[in-house]
Amino acid sequence: MVFSSVIFLFLFLPFVLLGYYLLSRKNIQIKNTYLLLASSIFYYFGEQNSIFIMMFVIALNFYIAPYLYPDYSNDKKTFLQKYRLGLLSACVVICIGLLWYFKYLNFSIELLNALFHKQLFEFKDIVLPLGISFYTFHALSYTFDVYYGRMLPEKSLLRFMTYVMMFPQLVAGPIVRYIDIKKQFYHRCVTQAGLYNGIRRFCYGLSKKVLLANTVSIYADKIFSAPIEQLGLLDLWLGAIAYALQIYFDFSGYSDMAIGLAMMFGFRYKENFNYPYIAKSASEFWRRWHISLSTWLRDYVYIPLGGNKLGTYKKIKNVLIVFILSGLWHGANSTFVCWGALYGIFIALETLGLRNLLKKSNTLSHIYLILIALTGWVIFRSDTMNYACEYLIKMYSLTAIDVNTIPMENNIVFAMVIGLIFCYDWRPHYKRIVIRASNLSHRVFYIEKLSGFIISVLLFVISAMSIVSSSHNPFIYFRF
Repeated sequence: MVFSSVIFLFLFLPFVLLGYYLLSRKNIQIKNTYLLLASSIFYYFGEQNSIFIMMFVIALNFYIAPYLYPDYSNDKKTFLQKYRLGLLSACVVICIGLLWYFKYLNFSIELLNALFHKQLFEFKDIVLPLGISFYTFHALSYTFDVYYGRMLPEKSLLRFMTYVMMFPQLVAGPIVRYIDIKKQFYHRCVTQAGLYNGIRRFCYGLSKKVLLANTVSIYADKIFSAPIEQLGLLDLWLGAIAYALQIYFDFSGYSDMAIGLAMMFGFRYKENFNYPYIAKSASEFWRRWHISLSTWLRDYVYIPLGGNKLGTYKKIKNVLIVFILSGLWHGANSTFVCWGALYGIFIALETLGLRNLLKKSNTLSHIYLILIALTGWVIFRSDTMNYACEYLIKMYSLTAIDVNTIPMENNIVFAMVIGLIFCYDWRPHYKRIVIRASNLSHRVFYIEKLSGFIISVLLFVISAMSIVSSSHNPFIYFRF
């Protein structure tokens, strides 16, 4: 079940919200149980038996975590507490092992067969459980935080299950840490402002996904499914730009919907995107793109490896490890690994001094980042590295001046123009206009809120009409 589906929008969500608001405000335990039940139905609707894999990951992390907490006040540790690192390692190996089996086994077989130039192993018929990359990282973040003493172990299995299985972030993120929202499972309330902001945020996210990402994806799919020799220079550049817009509005739209849904239930999630295409370096891009993943890898991989405290070259090694893992997390293909390595290399170069050069010109540094991003998305979107290399060679070739061969419909042109406009952060300018207008009339803030809500409702109606009339409704990050 996806958020941009008729069943979710007009059946599941309205009934779940209605039931949630009818429950007693004082009994938070009942509300948690209700959310757990609703989330189980949400996941089971699409995955059926795969839900037991998630249950196993939840149980493993929940029951091991109490033995991992560093109890400095108690010298008489239990037998298991003496082997905290071993227990943590076992838990990580099992969780990552499950992720590897379902997501990377066939990729590993392909690499081994290619290495020895023979069919050593047969490929397995494996169905990837929905959201396994996300709920595995959810559960492990809790276990790591307990191990490092950042939080006490959770005593209630029901609360922990609700945290991992909450349907807003279950299948496509953002990666929400338990330490950030633990208190909200003990006390939260849905205010009028929270409900209003949640609805508006959800509607904006839905429109970004349905009206922008889905529309430009039609052109991106045409370009990346066509033979390279049939594509002109303009086709190649427009195809890369279309996919850059598609993946941004697809994933940021989903994150907006998840954050909006959480607000409707009284939760507050951290932001996952912050206008990444206005960045002026590769390192800044990753402080703005998929923030929950980059901070997860920073806190649980980069810093434990030594971070930037062991000298420049070890820092570069750690950066490369983190970004290769980031690429691999996105999918079992050499293209994802190369995509992650691309960012790792440029961030390493920025560490060695390129960053100082970029500071001299905002315009050139922004062009530098956009070229890296477009290059990366071509690699990310390609099925093989051979195709990506052919695409990029022709795309950056000054001799390929042939005209475009694949026409672009007017609705796609319009969506791309709107998408490019909203890649820029207009919020500071908008706030200044509202504040200046408020000096003339105190009704401005009321009008601003009312108009914002009306616009969000209109966007929801248009998005819903598009969903009903179209069968083209992909979600990029569902395959991760």
